Amino acid sequence: MTEEKPRTRRARVVLARSAAALAALVVLLVLTIAVLPSSVWRSLIVHVASQKTGRAVAIDGNVRLKIFSANPELIVEGFSLANTDWARTKNMLTVKRFDATVSLASLLRFHLIFPRVAIDTPVIDLERDSSGRANWDFSTLRAGRPARNPKAAPMHIPVIQELTLNGGVLTASDRIRKLKFEGQISIQESQNTADDHALRVRGSGELNNKPFEMHLEGAPLINVQPTKPYEFSVAVTAADIKLHAHTEFPRPFDMATVRSTFKVSGSDLADVYYLTGLALPNTPPYDVAGTLERDKLVFRVDDLRGKLGGSDIEGKVSIDTGHERPKLTATLTSKQFAFADLASPLGTQATPERKNATLAKPTAAPAPSPAPRASALLLPDADLQVNRVRGMDADVNFDAISVLAPKLPMKKVHLHIVLDDGKITLDPLTFVLPQGQFSGTVTIDARTAAPETSIDMKLSNVDMSQFKSKSAASAPLEGHLIGRIRLHGSGTSVHKAAANADGDITVVMPQGEVREVLAELTGIDVSRSLGLLVTKNQKDTEVRCGVANFHADNGDLKAATLVVDTTHVLVTGGGHVDLKTEALDLSVRGQPKEVRLFRIRAPILLKGSLLHPTIAVQPGKLAAQTGGAVALGTLLTPLAALLAFVDGGLAKDANCAALIGQAEQGKKLAQE
Repeated sequence: MTEEKPRTRRARVVLARSAAALAALVVLLVLTIAVLPSSVWRSLIVHVASQKTGRAVAIDGNVRLKIFSANPELIVEGFSLANTDWARTKNMLTVKRFDATVSLASLLRFHLIFPRVAIDTPVIDLERDSSGRANWDFSTLRAGRPARNPKAAPMHIPVIQELTLNGGVLTASDRIRKLKFEGQISIQESQNTADDHALRVRGSGELNNKPFEMHLEGAPLINVQPTKPYEFSVAVTAADIKLHAHTEFPRPFDMATVRSTFKVSGSDLADVYYLTGLALPNTPPYDVAGTLERDKLVFRVDDLRGKLGGSDIEGKVSIDTGHERPKLTATLTSKQFAFADLASPLGTQATPERKNATLAKPTAAPAPSPAPRASALLLPDADLQVNRVRGMDADVNFDAISVLAPKLPMKKVHLHIVLDDGKITLDPLTFVLPQGQFSGTVTIDARTAAPETSIDMKLSNVDMSQFKSKSAASAPLEGHLIGRIRLHGSGTSVHKAAANADGDITVVMPQGEVREVLAELTGIDVSRSLGLLVTKNQKDTEVRCGVANFHADNGDLKAATLVVDTTHVLVTGGGHVDLKTEALDLSVRGQPKEVRLFRIRAPILLKGSLLHPTIAVQPGKLAAQTGGAVALGTLLTPLAALLAFVDGGLAKDANCAALIGQAEQGKKLAQE
């Protein structure tokens, strides 16, 4: 055999001595750790925890570390973590006793597994103030270091194979969500590993003074491995909200990847805000289901399905929480949409029965002046939740393939909603009829102290013959309507914005036909119109051109122009609608184009309110018969300008052009 070289032999000796020295150092370190007194461990934990959280930490009891085991054990008694200086309680967290063992093998692999964790009497206080400061956010400046990104990646919770939590108390106060919670929580695990529901978590208390219950059941933790999925089921009841979910962690317990099949129901989807922080619209009672998948900071539901009131709903929804404000993106469709279900998103007030069943909501600030009762209003007066819409962004497309509207010939609905930094834009908002459509844009800017609403909507070739009762052989009015609504107002509800709105509403019928009895009645021709009523005459008379323009000034909607030119009668009108009270004060009068001996020349009045209008003949006020041209001459608003506001080509329409000419002639006659 070849003799080993001296240099190689010396290297092996040095290596052996180094290994022995390292082993001796490890043994010495272990022995040192083992004999360190409790006070040293207490000081070390307090120092590290204070550095990590930036808060005062105290341990009033003993600290014991048992390291001569395959599963070293740590016991801490009397732990407390101080709250922020603005919070209402002294401590954010106190724990009577914490007892945990860690797998030594996992510690050496830097992939922790805790065979056992026991927590006795934890008391947790979570708070967020109206400015957005949260006591659970530790990303503020600590020890001179810059703040961490508050949208950091989700945490990875180490595997725990046996978990118990006794006597837990949780209180939460969130002034942004208007949420308060007080409850108890406990976690117990059965030692029977064959039980599929060995882990049981119970939570109960009150959420905004309404009952809250949570029940979680999962497979035994003792068999959990970092590479194998873990599943559990949870049921949550919060007032009328009921949530059932079956959740899976593909890699326990990596919070960045979660899959959950869920079903949730309640009376108003907007109330889910209290649990999620998402500013969803008001809805009728809902029952929806789907599969939620989390990929780091993005939550996705690709198979959403269910019911909203009388409408079915399906589509895809995603929520990206990686921005300053969470952003919701959705594409939704309804195969059969109940038009009545739009009442809730528009802000119709909830019924008393529904209010008693839902989560308690904060009381709105008193209005500066008495408002009419909600039951007397046609325009919705429910307030927009400004703080909610400022807290998230959204981009939602919705299509109703067919529409159920018993009193309206509605065919389809399409809308695209964008919520960006407190500004809501509906562009387009489209209601498709069998003949014609009503479409345009609506903008609600909630970035200002009082939300500002702008509306620009158009009526396009709406055939009036489609508006008839089931019993009628034909519609009372036939022809195509063209119109435009352009209004701007401010306020937290539809009614409040209308109460101070400025703008114009104009509707034009270039040509058409009207039931002759209706045209005659506007002039109260006793001999002719009553005879038509008795015989149920269905004869029509030609509408040559009809124009109605209402100008809004600080909520006063005044009829600047109201004229309908028919074969025998020229109908004109005036008056106004007070949008603050929704009171009607309108009148129309028929001017005959030929002398009628039995015509009572009294105006027809439209009184009452938008919700409950009344029609009557004005008593004791007769008007002399005048020519149609003179009646047109009294109109103050130029007809040509009104027609251009709706459609630039209308002024060239033969019938409307003739009406404009008559108006100009009437002005000259009236001035003579």
